[in-house]
Parts: sequence; C-alpha cells; structure tokens
Amino acid sequence: MDRSWVYGRLLSPEYIDGVNKFMRFVQGKFSENAEILCPFSRCLNHKYLRQSLVKQNMLRNGIDSSYARWIHHGESLDADIIEHPVDEQDNGEGSIPLEAMAEDDNYGADHLHRLLGELHNVVEARAKNQDSDPKPHDKDSFLKIAMREAKRRLYPSCSKFSRFSFVVRLLHMKCLYRICNSAFTKILKLLVEAFLEHNSLPKSYAEAKGILKELGLGYDSIHVCFNNCVSFRKKYASLDNCPVCCLSRWKDPEKKKIPQKVLRHFPLAPRLKRMFATKEASEEAQWHLLKRQPSEKELRHPADGEAWKDFDKEFPDFSEDARNIRLGLAIDGFNPF
Repeated sequence: MDRSWVYGRLLSPEYIDGVNKFMRFVQGKFSENAEILCPFSRCLNHKYLRQSLVKQNMLRNGIDSSYARWIHHGESLDADIIEHPVDEQDNGEGSIPLEAMAEDDNYGADHLHRLLGELHNVVEARAKNQDSDPKPHDKDSFLKIAMREAKRRLYPSCSKFSRFSFVVRLLHMKCLYRICNSAFTKILKLLVEAFLEHNSLPKSYAEAKGILKELGLGYDSIHVCFNNCVSFRKKYASLDNCPVCCLSRWKDPEKKKIPQKVLRHFPLAPRLKRMFATKEASEEAQWHLLKRQPSEKELRHPADGEAWKDFDKEFPDFSEDARNIRLGLAIDGFNPF
C-alpha cells in the first residue's frame, strides 16, 4: 500500500486521499464509536480520541511522517508498503515538508556551501581594505567563527566535508527521523572510532549542539518557577527557591539538580544578522522597498497593508532604509515551555 502521501503537502489532493484511506482502514478494524490513537504529529499515538477528531487533526496539522506502518491501528508488521516521499514541487500554495525536501536537496548542503563561499569573499574583501582596522569585538564575530569552522576539516585527508557541514547534516537527520539524544551520542562515538585518527567529530550530542550555538544557532535555557512567578536569571540566578511562592527550583533538591521548568530562549539578534549574511538573502530582505510594485486591491506583501503604511508615516526615517526589519508577534496557541 502506498504511504508516500504522509510526506505530502497538507490539503493537497494526494494528502486528503491518503487521510481518507487511513480512515477507511480504521473503520474496517474498529467500531464506529470506538476511540483510537491519534497519529497527529503532536499526539504521536499517545492519546485516544474520537475518530472524527483524529481525521480533523490529520487534515489540519499533519500525520507523524515516521508512522508509515499502522501497527497501532491493527496493521500487520508484514504488510507490503511503499513509503517514499512524493515527488511534487511547491506551487506557491504551501511549503513541502523537510522530510520530502531532504531526499532531493542533499540536506541543504548546496545552500550551506554557497553561504560559506560568500562569507569567504567578504573576509577577503575586508583583508584587502587597508584603511579599516580590525575592531576588538570582531574577534569572535559570527563571520570569523563561521569561516574558522568552514576551514576545519573532518579529518586530515577529507576534502568533501568540513566538521561544520557534516555535523549540520547529522543534526538535520536527527530531527527528521526523531533520533533521541542518547542514541545520537552513541552514533557519534561509533563514528569517532570508525573514522581516521585525529578526526574533529564531536563526541556527544551536547558537543555537537555547542558548535551550532557558537554560530548563533543555539538557544539559552532559563530555569523558571513551576508556578511561573519568576525566571531564575540575573539577581535570581543563584536561588534554589522561588522568592515569591518559595517552591523549590529543582525536582529533587537532594539529588541531581534537575529544574522543574525550563524556558528555551532563541536569541533574535544572531538570526537577524544571518538574514544579511549572503547577497541573495540580503536582496530578498529589501525586496519590499526596492522591487515591489504595489497593485491596487491586491495584497502581495505586508507592506501593502494599512498597518505597514501607517508605521511608515509615523517613522519616515526608518522606513526609507530598505534594510529595515519589522517583527510581527502572534501568540495564539504559543507555549514557551
């Protein structure tokens, strides 16, 4: 049975037809009123729901793409299935999931090499400019760290991968196929043993994540009171109990100190800097002012909206710079934990 639709775009004809096939299969195994496990990408077959709600979840939010054999819904492990991603191009109505893209775009390696190549050109241009002296804070800038990582070989004779490009592809695969942290660390340790001596592979998931954090791709973990009274940072960083409700910061204060609640903060500034790290991205970021042709009664960009135009009138100096960045925050359904 063909299961390639699980990688397809939501609400495409192939995907809708696949969901209907799944529901027909379920109806052949369960009674009409029986609750079933939901394969929605967040439920992950851990929650029993009404069949109508399961179908609604799958249509609106997608099915877990790793659930190709429907063993939780009565299918045999010996069933003959096809689970390759569907071969479809984005037609502007939506994006293709990462699982489908990964088969064709080499896990983003081409984009990565282009980015590093353009960064290399910037470094050379700066070196030739004798009038500008290096500033002290440039020592550990995103540009210099990226170039240092780009030049670091995976092992002495390796010409195909840098350590950075190889680790990025490994972490991408970890996310796509839901490899747990401990299993990923074991895989890294095996690769370190199998590769040539003096290889630069990280030996654990934490070390691999640290490479990305150096480049501004990581996040900050902030401990929070279980009742959301305070975050344990700045003047509260050393406290073991909440200064408001006195609840312990830790799950078990007597043993290993594991926080009861953690907020993951993704710093914004490094991500904004990367928007202008390549010529292509920086040109796209300025499209709204340099290349956009407003069309009457047609909204093609937020710049065509009344809120954007009103902001331009209030801050004309800011709006004249094509590189201006505006942030829109939507918190509907947002959970910081």
